[in-house]
Amino acid sequence: MPNFTAGTTFGANDTVTNTKLNALIADAVINPECALSVNSGTISTLSCTRGTIPTFTSTTGTIATLNSTTGTIATFNSTTGVIPTLTAGTTTSTAANITNGTVQTLTASTLTGVLTGGTYSGLINSSTGTFTGSIGGSANLTSGTIQTLTASTLTGTLTGGTYTGSLGTSCNFTAGTIGTLTASNDATVNSITIGRGASGSVTNTVLGLTASTNSTAAGGSVSIGYQAAQSIVSGSNTAVGYTALGGANNNSSGGLNTAIGAQTMIGLTSGSANSALGYLAGYTVTSGKFNTSIGYAAGSTTTGTNNTQLGNGAFDLTGGATASNTIVLGNSAITTLRCQTSTISGLSDVRDKSNIEDIPIGIEFIKDLRPVKFTWNQRDGMRVGLTDSGFIAQESLDIVNKHNAEWFGLVDHQNSEHFEMTPGKLIPVLVKAIQQLSAKVDNLEAQLASK
Repeated sequence: MPNFTAGTTFGANDTVTNTKLNALIADAVINPECALSVNSGTISTLSCTRGTIPTFTSTTGTIATLNSTTGTIATFNSTTGVIPTLTAGTTTSTAANITNGTVQTLTASTLTGVLTGGTYSGLINSSTGTFTGSIGGSANLTSGTIQTLTASTLTGTLTGGTYTGSLGTSCNFTAGTIGTLTASNDATVNSITIGRGASGSVTNTVLGLTASTNSTAAGGSVSIGYQAAQSIVSGSNTAVGYTALGGANNNSSGGLNTAIGAQTMIGLTSGSANSALGYLAGYTVTSGKFNTSIGYAAGSTTTGTNNTQLGNGAFDLTGGATASNTIVLGNSAITTLRCQTSTISGLSDVRDKSNIEDIPIGIEFIKDLRPVKFTWNQRDGMRVGLTDSGFIAQESLDIVNKHNAEWFGLVDHQNSEHFEMTPGKLIPVLVKAIQQLSAKVDNLEAQLASK
């Protein structure tokens, strides 16, 4: 069998044998510029047991099996050819470029060395998994999807590299190391958002489906729960609970609010510095500020300021939603207010008062009042059948008007459906009445003494 010289080509019907190829390989060693070209046809088996093939070029041909035991293929180029199986053995390739071809199988058993270059744009291990980029010291995935990534195909260490594509439905690492994995955007795990929210501020903490999704200018905020603070567009707020701080209902610019509990402050629009704790607590607040609502459905304020509502269903029934500077303890069913002391201290410093004068009402006002005994039958059903004593607000209001004494706030009738009284306001009037009675007694005693 004669030797072939470098540059020998084979036609589609030529018979290629190992003897011929080895002879060609031997000649190729002498001339490093030699090339083995397959322009058409099929090579069933190409075996290299010694020597070097500097260049192997395939244009349209098909190579069923390419085996290399001890030789080196310096350059392997495939433009449109198909390589069903690539078995590396101990072969190294300094540049392996496949621009349009297809690699049917790529597994760890055929890639035991280091891939130090080359660009792969064919299929990897899956008919639906594409990989575009380079593998080497830095592995960059710029597009495409890897359906399955397992330790059996990655027995080494992934260090460096940047991944901007997507990992498919299965991404299993049973061995090996990922050096660095950095997410530049919020992550979603089982439809739950984890990250910084719409503003992307590093001072935000977001955990929950669609939580803080409208907070484009928010910073220093915490949003935990389904739709928590979703409607907050700016400001620093804390929302913990299902739809806490507005849910998806409003676009609020309020800040410095704290809402803890399901549906707390869900109606907020622009209110600031409000605090709510408990299911539905503070749910009526819209633009109000500095309000505190603690308890189940506590709070009735919408636009009011500096109110405190404490307890189950604590509402300001008289002042209403726009009231300011009030404290409500409990709902209308409360019958006893207990404290270790029975008195409440308040500011009474002369330096904080002006236009000081003696009150103009006393004994005559007290004589007009009608103390009564009665049984509660509240319209809201909270207190029914309880015996008590006190005054009738409507009767007392007539007396107040008679003496032009509305100025001292005995009767609150802001809400025509709920009249209230403050009996403690009567103490100065009672003192004045006693003084007037005392003066009469002194006068009578003096008259008796003179007789």
